[in-house]
Amino acid sequence: MRWDGLSVDPKYLDALFAKYPERLTPQDLEEIFGLSRNTVYRWLQTGVIPAYQVEKTWLIARDQVKDWVWENRNTLRQGKTPGATEEQADQA
Repeated sequence: MRWDGLSVDPKYLDALFAKYPERLTPQDLEEIFGLSRNTVYRWLQTGVIPAYQVEKTWLIARDQVKDWVWENRNTLRQGKTPGATEEQADQA
């Protein structure tokens, strides 16, 4: 199962991460998010994805990544039409 960028609910996240161990690898992130290796490492190095680097090893906690996905999900503002610009939403 791969993240497809659609609206995420907690049950979907549980299913998405169920097959992965508590400690993820960069390769796991590539598979989960469908990202390239370069993008995963860039996100790790810049702090986009929560992780810790010890020497050359990345420590990536599955539950922290799952929480990060949930906290950074896209949600519609009340009254906003999907696909509307900010200006259009403010005029509604």
